[in-house]
Amino acid sequence: MTTQASTQTPAPAPASAVRVGVGCFVTKRAHGETFFLLGQRKGSHGSGAWALPGGHLEMCESWDTCARREVLEECNVELPPDLAHVATTNNVFRDSVPIKHYITLVMAPRDPAAAFGGSVRLMEPDKCAQWIWVTWSELVRREAAVCRDACADSSSDSAPSGPMSLEPLFLPLQSLIAQTGSKSPLDF
Repeated sequence: MTTQASTQTPAPAPASAVRVGVGCFVTKRAHGETFFLLGQRKGSHGSGAWALPGGHLEMCESWDTCARREVLEECNVELPPDLAHVATTNNVFRDSVPIKHYITLVMAPRDPAAAFGGSVRLMEPDKCAQWIWVTWSELVRREAAVCRDACADSSSDSAPSGPMSLEPLFLPLQSLIAQTGSKSPLDF
C-alpha cells in the first residue's frame, strides 16, 4: 500500500498557554481633545502594527502595577495614580508560529486630563519604532490627520508632518474598536 504526501500546509501549532497582556492608554488633553500614545511595534509578533504601550502581566502582579511598569519601561512615563480597567479583548494570533492566544486587559487613567510624569521617550528602540499622539476618532478612521511625534521637543519650532496611515493596527486594538465603535473607551 502506498501513501501520498499531503499537499496542504499544516496549521501552526498553538502556544502552550493563553497569555495575559496589559495595554494602557497614556493620555493628554490639548486643543479641547483627548490624545493618547500609539507605538509602532517591531521585532515581535505584530511587527509594524500600531499598539498601545503595554506588555505581559507577570505572575502575582496587579493590572495597575503591570500597566505602570510597562509604560515606564517603554516610554518613560509615570502614570497618574488612579487607573481604570476600560476593556478586555480576547485575541488569537493565527498568523503567528506558534499560534498565540492573548487576553488583553486595557487600562486608562480615570481622568484622561490628569498630567503624567516624565517626558515621552523611545526607551526600547528594538521593540518600538516610534510614539505618536492620536485621537480616538483618528484611530477608528485608521488615519492620523498629522503625525504628532510624541518624542519631539514640544518647545521646538518643527511643525507636525502631514496625514499618516495607522494601518495595520495590532489585533487587540482592532478588537477594541469592534467592541466600542466610534465611542471612545476613555469616555467613562
